[in-house]
Amino acid sequence: MSQSDTLVHLFAGGCGGTVGAILTCPLEVVKTRLQSSSVTLYISEVQLNTMTGASVNRVARVSPGPLHCLKMILEKEGSRSLFRGLGPNLVGVAPSRAIYFAAYSNCKEKMNNIFDPDSTQVHMISAAMAGIYCTFLP
Repeated sequence: MSQSDTLVHLFAGGCGGTVGAILTCPLEVVKTRLQSSSVTLYISEVQLNTMTGASVNRVARVSPGPLHCLKMILEKEGSRSLFRGLGPNLVGVAPSRAIYFAAYSNCKEKMNNIFDPDSTQVHMISAAMAGIYCTFLP
């Protein structure tokens, strides 16, 4: 594999990692909010067997669903808050994906000479080696 092919793979992996991080950032924000807190909701109940029929308020701890959480974030904080933490995420994801993509393609080229070209073994070994390389290089 030539040096220009490796640079193309580095660039493509970095771009792919960047786009993936940008697209999934709102989901990560909602997930983090759902994990970090529950919301206190006031649930109104009507007591039918009381003389006055007055409503009684009680407090219940309820974990909101993802769509409710997304709606609350957009209403209270705006759409920009869905991308909080994106900068540090990109600093880690873009280089990691670039290295993984280049290492995978280089290893796959070498493994194609040893095993049946584009076989399951080639893909599995290439993916494992690229993962190991990414773990120890950055």
